[in-house]
Amino acid sequence: MPKVEIKRKSRLTRQEVSERLIALGKALADGSEIELSSGGDSIELTVGDQIEWELEIEIDGDETELEIELKWKDTTETAVASGTGADDSDEVAGSDSGDSGDPDVDDDPVAALELTAIEELGVAADLEEDAVAKLEIAAELEQEATAELIAAAALEDDAEVELETAELLEVESIVAEESATAEAAAETGPAAAAGSAG
Repeated sequence: MPKVEIKRKSRLTRQEVSERLIALGKALADGSEIELSSGGDSIELTVGDQIEWELEIEIDGDETELEIELKWKDTTETAVASGTGADDSDEVAGSDSGDSGDPDVDDDPVAALELTAIEELGVAADLEEDAVAKLEIAAELEQEATAELIAAAALEDDAEVELETAELLEVESIVAEESATAEAAAETGPAAAAGSAG
């Protein structure tokens, strides 16, 4: 089969995304053929019995990205004939899910897929809440830093005022000393002149 790549991006509500994920899960559970549609186009795919599952969560600032990647070979007969089968790594579907403990969920693949999707959405919501809390803490720290800068500027202004006051007091002190010296010279000047004349 030639290489085919189809990409569609759209902005959906949380409810619309939930409905699409549930529809995909039901289609996978009902049989090996699923039909996907987006923007008026549709494609029908045959899904293998063994599916590689990859989950990636990335949080960057206020943006959260959740990627779910499903990958499979066309038929399981091809995989068995070539000597490959189910992989024990965490990337193969079902290897890390285990038994849920609920017989209804364990017997119903759709319910199991829905449960897995709900759990992963819960993890993503928790991560988003953590990111929001970190942003709130950062905002509070920024406000505290701003308040400290304002206080430092006020202290600097106070220090400048105190220096100007000290300079004025020094000038007044010098003027007072010069005035006192001049008065003393003026008082002793006529008396000294009278004493030398007599």
